[in-house]
Amino acid sequence: MSRMLDKKLFQELLSEAELSPRKRSHLNFHSRSDDPVQRLCIALKSGTYVRPHYHPEKNKWELTLVLKGEVGILLFDYTGVVTKRMELSPDASICGVEIEPKTWHTTFPLSDEAVIMEIKEGPFIPIDPSNYATWAPVEGGSDTQKFLEWAKEAVVGESYTPTVSF
Repeated sequence: MSRMLDKKLFQELLSEAELSPRKRSHLNFHSRSDDPVQRLCIALKSGTYVRPHYHPEKNKWELTLVLKGEVGILLFDYTGVVTKRMELSPDASICGVEIEPKTWHTTFPLSDEAVIMEIKEGPFIPIDPSNYATWAPVEGGSDTQKFLEWAKEAVVGESYTPTVSF
């Protein structure tokens, strides 16, 4: 069976993302979690938060292609300092990037909505909690909106400073 990446699919995924508490939705193009190549079409709405993380396995590169909208990707060192900032869109000079294994990263929409295609080597391995950045808010935490606002403007050499409560 052939599947198409078309405006109808994008709108369906964006509608699902709008209703999702996480403000994102996805459709697997691979059939099983142990398939050798994992392919996901992911819709992102403004406000979605992908906690910075890395994949320690030597074969866990990620290829991200932006199909609609604008997406920001930040790469970090292990302490949370931004080492690279990329802005991707279908019409920009960069529309896709391959992130190497063991690279701290986060992805976020710069436009109100975006659709990306993510391709990576299988099998699917859920992210271990120890592979999430301790220097970034937990998903659903009170600081996630502050982090997203910071990320949209972050430049190389900066690091996120969490809110301190007394």
